Amino acid sequence: MSQVTQRTEKSIITAMISLLQKKPFEKITVGDICDEALINHSTFYRYFNDKYSLLHAVFSFLLDDLLNNTSNAKTVVYQIADFMEKNSNFMHHISPQYQTKANLYPEFRSILRDIVQKKSKDPESQNDPLIKMISESDAPELMISFIVGGLIGLVEYLEDNDFNVLHDKFIEFTANFFANWSKTMN
Repeated sequence: MSQVTQRTEKSIITAMISLLQKKPFEKITVGDICDEALINHSTFYRYFNDKYSLLHAVFSFLLDDLLNNTSNAKTVVYQIADFMEKNSNFMHHISPQYQTKANLYPEFRSILRDIVQKKSKDPESQNDPLIKMISESDAPELMISFIVGGLIGLVEYLEDNDFNVLHDKFIEFTANFFANWSKTMN
């Protein structure tokens, strides 16, 4: 892929991220994306079939960004909380309460599963309580699915509270829950 192609694709993706900070996914049109990215419609359709395929690319972009910027994240919980805090408007605008046609949580669930799976294989993450639960489990894939389901439940709680839960409260609750649960399993 040429540098121009990469730059244009990234411009379209960041335009969508910018728009999702401002309004719900369903209210964003291809025209809005083109205006934000300073491109024409034919350029958009050269890179993406529709705004849904662009959204998939946005999630992949955010996942790559999240996985590449984990040096300051102590645990998976911190990493997710940092992402939620940094992208609260984005999360708000992809939440099911603002969508009538698209439930975007399956894509978000997939991102969380990828994060947890990648962290579970990272030697530097083995002291993370969530990663310990996975590595000590008789069924690691099932444990990952359980953990991701719990994290999605927490995201839904945040959504119900209009994403107005303090970062530290989210981390404390989640870390304590998984630490206590891990103790009862031993």
